[in-house]
Amino acid sequence: MQNPSGIKLSTFILVSLFSLTPLSSQAVEEITFTGGRPLNEYQPSIIVPILTEAFKRNGFRFKAVHHPGLRSLLYSSTGSLDGELHRVYDFHEVSGGKYPDLIRIESEMLIVWRGVFATKEIKFETWDDLKGYRIAYTRGRKSMEKILLQFLLTKQIIVCDNDIQAFKMLSKGLVDLVLTGSRGGDNLLEKHSQFSNITKLKEISPVRIYSYIHKKHQQLAAKIAETIEQMKKDGSYEKIVGVVNNSSRL
Repeated sequence: MQNPSGIKLSTFILVSLFSLTPLSSQAVEEITFTGGRPLNEYQPSIIVPILTEAFKRNGFRFKAVHHPGLRSLLYSSTGSLDGELHRVYDFHEVSGGKYPDLIRIESEMLIVWRGVFATKEIKFETWDDLKGYRIAYTRGRKSMEKILLQFLLTKQIIVCDNDIQAFKMLSKGLVDLVLTGSRGGDNLLEKHSQFSNITKLKEISPVRIYSYIHKKHQQLAAKIAETIEQMKKDGSYEKIVGVVNNSSRL
């Protein structure tokens, strides 16, 4: 079940509960982060309530919005918005240092896995096994882009606007493989009967996910990281992850 904003009910409840603790009666500054995945997907459904609570403990109201990957980076890296919800640990390396104004919040948000999806059996032991195949992925995912460009020709890489478009192309035989988040891909297969001919070949490459904040809030970066570490110790982080994981199984 989803609320009108598209956030999972579990995330909506968590954010609402954490918001019950009163903030100062004075005007509260709002911090807005953007992300390249819809807010009802797995990564933001965990990260949004974690950051909501972490910023609240530091006297800020937190808001999350979704924009396609590259547009999200445009808004967060220029300071139009305050930060990026979820990027890989080595984001600056994989993006070629193009976004120096984004500062990593030094507390790991979660670990996710990539998945390779196909409609037929394809041998996949190493990335070299994929040479000759057409692979689709979603625009703005810099770590995936870097991996694919190391092993494939540009003409073999199809960039899509979102995972649904990539899976549609795969289902119709327009590409041979889709590279995306393992859990997100599984969810699409469960929800869309049109993708019944698609299976996951392999789960690969654990990925450490962090949030990033614009340098205009540089002093906040360390405070938020420390607060998230405190949440991991006091059980509130585990509570959020548990609620989301349990909800995703329903």
